[in-house]
Amino acid sequence: MSTANIKTHSGLLSSAGKRFAIVASRFNDFMVDPLIEGAVDAFVRTGAKQSDLEIFRCPGAFEIAGITRRIADSGKFDGIVCLGVVIRGATPHFDLVVGQATAAVAAIAAEGKLAIGNGIVACENMEQAIERAGSKAGNRGFDAAMVVAEMAQLYATAFSK
Repeated sequence: MSTANIKTHSGLLSSAGKRFAIVASRFNDFMVDPLIEGAVDAFVRTGAKQSDLEIFRCPGAFEIAGITRRIADSGKFDGIVCLGVVIRGATPHFDLVVGQATAAVAAIAAEGKLAIGNGIVACENMEQAIERAGSKAGNRGFDAAMVVAEMAQLYATAFSK
């Protein structure tokens, strides 16, 4: 069966003319800061001006959803990137924080009001965190921002009047 006659919508990697928020936890900031740099790089490479970006810092990954909700409700932004690093410790706290933070961010994203990128990195150890913050495994902040740029463009073009 061919899909040649079906109208297809897809986003472009363009941030031009859009406003984006970057929500980042301060906990493990030595790993989160490179994620922020990666997100800013992605937005600028896809056409955003630095003046179209705002960074919101919160204490930890658990608090990311609350500020993300407030930003989404403000109507001031086309997309939000959520960044944090949670490293497993010796207690079940890791599972609780990661599970709740990612589920809450996913719930906001599922509402479809604006593009949301989940760059909350869950790692077993410090080596994995370093890899995901810009070394061997790439930069998850950059990756999440690229998702937001594409989805913001898709929302703007597929659902415009």
